[in-house]
Amino acid sequence: MRKYIVKLLSYLCIISMALLTVIVLAQVVTRFFNISLTGTDELSRLLIVWLTFLGTSLAFHDKMHLAVNFFVKRAGHKNQKRIHTLVNSLIVIFFLVLAVYGFKFSIESMNYTSSTLQLPMGIFYLAVPVSSVFALYFILTSLTESTTEEEEAGL
Repeated sequence: MRKYIVKLLSYLCIISMALLTVIVLAQVVTRFFNISLTGTDELSRLLIVWLTFLGTSLAFHDKMHLAVNFFVKRAGHKNQKRIHTLVNSLIVIFFLVLAVYGFKFSIESMNYTSSTLQLPMGIFYLAVPVSSVFALYFILTSLTESTTEEEEAGL
């Protein structure tokens, strides 16, 4: 299941980046000829928002998120495990709050439309709770995997 989600998110990021490149290039080229494509700036903004948040979810899968572990490395093995558990618990709480309130806010803002394309603004805001759900999935599965690996190693 995890492999398919990673593949889906990767493809969505690739498609978003490709569309973003085409849209911005078209916008630049048409402005050179004094023609303005309406909605390209808004569409590119929508794509960059989704690309950023879906990419954040993938970063949690690849464990590429920013971490300051200078002090953690100086702690003993048992304290490192405690710190790791504490930090991951705080991250899970953070993403749970983002997901719950993000979905609420997205649903409430579906009645408002964007200025140019007249898209519901909730589409822009849905990137936050959707990516939070994916990040939660990756964090929780990595926690269960690391616990299983530690039990097998006898730690």
